[in-house]
Amino acid sequence: TRRAALRGAFSSVVGLSVLPPSIGPARADSTNAGTLSTTVLRGKLLNDIVDKRFMVTGELSPEIYAPGATFTDEIDTYDLTSYVRGTGKLFDGGKSTFKLVGDLAFADDDRTIRYRFDEVLCFRIPLDPKVRVSGEVVLKRGDDGRITSYREYWDQSVPSTLVDLFLDGTGIKPAPTIA
Repeated sequence: TRRAALRGAFSSVVGLSVLPPSIGPARADSTNAGTLSTTVLRGKLLNDIVDKRFMVTGELSPEIYAPGATFTDEIDTYDLTSYVRGTGKLFDGGKSTFKLVGDLAFADDDRTIRYRFDEVLCFRIPLDPKVRVSGEVVLKRGDDGRITSYREYWDQSVPSTLVDLFLDGTGIKPAPTIA
């Protein structure tokens, strides 16, 4: 998982056990009855992205995701419960910043949704290291209108992101801020 990969990478660099073990199941149960319209999906997505800042808090509307939906970033692929739990435990939402760059772009008869993001992630590990990540998210919808896949494409490589995380955590090079 994303959490395990980052824990392992940061631990090997810093030599610390950096994240607490998971505690209990995530609260990401959903009932997916009926078809989800593009209008309703757009509203819920914007609420999740802008207001809840789900990419740094893990707080999202599970009812807009199909059973079996996958969440993939540059490190791994997760199910809904793992994404919600891992994101909420890995990042400090109060110290992280998130910005939607532009608007949601619907294509392919509204079956594909794209948006760009810029975020500074503050990790819930000793020294509160931060790292800036920007990129694009591509969402795919199923026949019922719900999201079946979430895919992040980072502008930065994973190795450079981990180096920046280490440099900020040690105070050598602070993470940049979002303008």
